[in-house]
Amino acid sequence: MRNALLTIVLAGLVSQVAGAAQVPETTTYRVTGTRLALGQDVHIERDEEVTDAAVVVSGSLVVDGRVRDGIVVVGGDLRLTATADVRGDIVLVGGQLLRDEGARHVGSVNYISFGDWSRRTFGWFPIFDFGGFSRWLSLAGTFARVSLLAVLMAMVLVVARPAVARSGRAAVAEPVRAGLIGLAAEIFFVPFLLVASIGMAITIIGIPFVALLVPIAIAIASFALVPGFTSLSCRLGEWVEDRLGWQPGNAFIATAIGFVLIMGPTLAARLIGVGPDGFRPVAFALLIAGLAVEFVAWTVGLGAAIMTGLGRWYTVPPPIAAGPVPQAPGVAY
Repeated sequence: MRNALLTIVLAGLVSQVAGAAQVPETTTYRVTGTRLALGQDVHIERDEEVTDAAVVVSGSLVVDGRVRDGIVVVGGDLRLTATADVRGDIVLVGGQLLRDEGARHVGSVNYISFGDWSRRTFGWFPIFDFGGFSRWLSLAGTFARVSLLAVLMAMVLVVARPAVARSGRAAVAEPVRAGLIGLAAEIFFVPFLLVASIGMAITIIGIPFVALLVPIAIAIASFALVPGFTSLSCRLGEWVEDRLGWQPGNAFIATAIGFVLIMGPTLAARLIGVGPDGFRPVAFALLIAGLAVEFVAWTVGLGAAIMTGLGRWYTVPPPIAAGPVPQAPGVAY
């Protein structure tokens, strides 16, 4: 009898233990909204549920919990662990998806890649390396910059051709002085702007004008840079025309010639840079030379524009035109 009762009790205990083992484990989730991060890695914990999208730029994402409205990772990798539960589309730009066994995902996975690329940070600022595609990006950026500059130069020639001629004469007549003035303006522009802003901020009356000072100063500097660069390009083109014996007498043609001579090394370097890797040292050396030529042209042109008050007056007397020698009265030749 006792053995029968003991058997019944043990059977009941075993059934209770087995029933307890079959009860699924429940997890209480911390609900959060959209997860957005820039320049850092993100980890969605196992007890976290993101009700909106998870977006990570210049960082990687590890998901242990739930995401209910898709994932976007730019410049990093995405890892879905065994406990991850993701609903919605996944978009990976320049990264890869690492999915552990048991991870759940309902939706599509979209890859956008420009070749092998990496991410590093300069302080807190993220820096991207797009691999081979970065060469094409550099080429496109240079062409965009050159195109915009060409349009601005054409507008300057249409609006202020006499002023361009005066600044060009000053740049050719006194290039060293123009270069020193332009270099001083480039060096002291930002400190002067900071001092002026601080001086205005000290006084209550000047505080509202601080917000206007910076854009006005940048606009004035740009207004001086482009005409100065245009004037130097025009004079350089005229010099080339004189050496070749051309006499087109067109400021637009002369400016275009000078513009090509100044910007040519940089454009050539970008074009060579998209070629085979063996050409990269040549492209780099040519790029350094092109940037140096551009810097000198911008600096001398800026100095000439400042010397002439943006082309409003001459700093050197105009050249004396050659003419017939006057004959003394009563003297026969």
